[in-house]
Amino acid sequence: MLDRHSALASVKPYASSSLTIAERPGFVLTQVAGLGPDFESKLTAILGPLPASVNVSQANGNHTIFRIGPSQFWIVGPETDATPSMLQGHCAVTPLSHARVRIALSGASSRAVLAMLMPIDFHPQVFTPGAVALTGLHHTPVTVHCTGEHAFDIYVLRTFARDVWDAITDAALGFADSR
Repeated sequence: MLDRHSALASVKPYASSSLTIAERPGFVLTQVAGLGPDFESKLTAILGPLPASVNVSQANGNHTIFRIGPSQFWIVGPETDATPSMLQGHCAVTPLSHARVRIALSGASSRAVLAMLMPIDFHPQVFTPGAVALTGLHHTPVTVHCTGEHAFDIYVLRTFARDVWDAITDAALGFADSR
C-alpha cells in the first residue's frame, strides 16, 4: 500500500515570539457540487447549516464548510471522516485531500505577513474569524481561512506547497526574533 508523503516533509515549522508557521495535516477535503434544485437542502440535512456566501465559512461540529461557488462547497473534516461516502448519490463528490496542503499561520504578526503576500484587507475588523478568500499568492491559487483573531489556514495545491511555504517564510523574516 502506498503511504501519503507530505509535500512539506523537508521543511521545519517556524516559530518566533509573534508568529508560528506549520503544516497542519490530518484533514479530509471534499468538494461537492449540486446535481439538482434540492441539493442544498439535502446537504443541509446531512451537514447542518451552510454558509450563505463565498466569503464566510460555517463550522458544524467536526466540519468546516466553505461555499466556493453557486451550489459548490468545500467540506473540511477530520482525517477519518466518512461524510464523503454519505454524500454519494446526493451530489457530485470530488476528493481533494491528496491534492492540497494546509499551512497554518498564527500569532500577532500573521496578518502583517499575509498582507505582504495577498491582495486582501487582513484588518481584524474586515477579515474576521470565519472569513474565507479564494485568492492568489505569487500566481498560485490559494484559499485562506481565518480560524481565529490571529490564526489562518492556507490551502494550497500540493505541487506548489513548497513555493508557497518559501514565500510565507521569506515574508516572515521581518518579524523574526533578533538573536
